Amino acid sequence: QIMGLAKKKKFEVQSVSMGQGQEVIARKYVTTGFATGSWVLLQNTHLGLKYLQELEATLLKADELNPEFRVWITAEPHPKFPIGLLQMSIKFTNEAPVGMKAGMKRAFAWINQDMLDSVPRTEWRTLLWVLCHCHCVVQERRKYGAIGWTVPYEFNQSDLNACVLFLQNHLLDMDAKKAKDVTWSTVRYMISEIQYGGRITDDWDRRQMTMFAEKFFAQASLEPNCELFPGYSIPTGTDIAIYRNHVENSLPDVDSPLVFGLNMNADLQFRTTQAGDVFDTILETQPK
Repeated sequence: QIMGLAKKKKFEVQSVSMGQGQEVIARKYVTTGFATGSWVLLQNTHLGLKYLQELEATLLKADELNPEFRVWITAEPHPKFPIGLLQMSIKFTNEAPVGMKAGMKRAFAWINQDMLDSVPRTEWRTLLWVLCHCHCVVQERRKYGAIGWTVPYEFNQSDLNACVLFLQNHLLDMDAKKAKDVTWSTVRYMISEIQYGGRITDDWDRRQMTMFAEKFFAQASLEPNCELFPGYSIPTGTDIAIYRNHVENSLPDVDSPLVFGLNMNADLQFRTTQAGDVFDTILETQPK
């Protein structure tokens, strides 16, 4: 998103992923940015916290800065992140949307008309919807704690991007070979074992992901009027507006845990834990 914004604004971005020995490169980029007004993107800065303290001091002491200069910092939450740098910064948090409707809305805000038209096969648009639905399901299961996933994996937009790219290439290859049916075993293996499975470390979680792939990526998903779950139908059409309107007008506002393969007790436990966390936070912020 930062790269896309820079391209839109026609700014040069110098990017470095922080880690051992990368401070020299980051220091060079920042110094150059001071003079030229280029943008600097420091990624994974939780791996280079020592340099962030130096960067804070550099920014405070800088007398003349090009007004176009920007430093973008990406990091995981870390207790030793410099407070001063945090206070002088504009902060953005990129979190997964809550609920199937919000997740699908975000996915189809990213998908555009050109992507829908990129593959001539009829299965493409249906499988794209199914893939987004599956992505939202695996993300939503995280909120149920160990009941959802034994390990809270950081499934994110990059996993969806990789799966969409694979699906796109696979169907284009099938179209070139004039293949009649989708090779479901290949699709399921690549999505559950390679793309999402690349993050999974627990055997039971891997088994769960395999079950989702077997459920969603099957010939039944291509049947007319198919529902992935009661109330979660698959729209048809060639216009992106059809899919966005379906998300807005047809998907439920509140999801049952049954959609994620869990029973109602899971939702009870989630609500209880959520309420407890809220009260704990309120108590911690009270004057001592």
